[in-house]
Amino acid sequence: VDSEAIYCHERDASKAIASHYYEAKIVRWPASGSCTIPEVQLKSMLGKPGRLETDVQALLMAENVNDDDLFDEHILACLPATPWTIPADEYTLRRDLRDSRIFSIDPETAKDLDDALSIEALENGMYQVGVHIADVSYFVKPGTALDDAAQVRSTSVYLVDRVIPMLPRLLCEELCSLNPGTERLAMSIIWQMKADGEILDVWMGRTVINSCVKLSYQMAQTVIDAFG
Repeated sequence: VDSEAIYCHERDASKAIASHYYEAKIVRWPASGSCTIPEVQLKSMLGKPGRLETDVQALLMAENVNDDDLFDEHILACLPATPWTIPADEYTLRRDLRDSRIFSIDPETAKDLDDALSIEALENGMYQVGVHIADVSYFVKPGTALDDAAQVRSTSVYLVDRVIPMLPRLLCEELCSLNPGTERLAMSIIWQMKADGEILDVWMGRTVINSCVKLSYQMAQTVIDAFG
């Protein structure tokens, strides 16, 4: 198939063309007359429907999703140099929760661990419950090329066989992933509450955490079932 200059009407399309997915551009769409079927230029052939790779590519193209995790050099230039460690002044600016029992619960194969939990029984019979979110804002500054790229992508896209990340993998799978045994920057909200869930106090702010374990959903459910 000549992908550079192919023009056809759907009504005249051959069976070979009709049985494949194509990337196409509408070049003319008559609003009236005897034929109101759009005229298109075929740009590329994706393959036959029913095949995983073909259907995935067609879906991503239809939803205007960038189908790779390649980022331009000017975007990658916004990333910190590696190996990266938390700057010393961040420990004085943030609440230190490194000794708290914080853990994540995600699918077993997850690599971007962006949230974690904590719960502690207090001596007064209350509970302290925390939710901790990776502080991506530390690395993605407003108005930068990295920020612009993230806005265009808007979200990571999860498919059956792959993840298309919103941010370079250095961030979403490493520096902004709350991996166990690794100190990470976070935004936390901590509630003090009664056993029945009544909230008595709330604290929100920037923190430094060190997750103690990565739990899968199945592991977490096993613990809940065992201890009620």
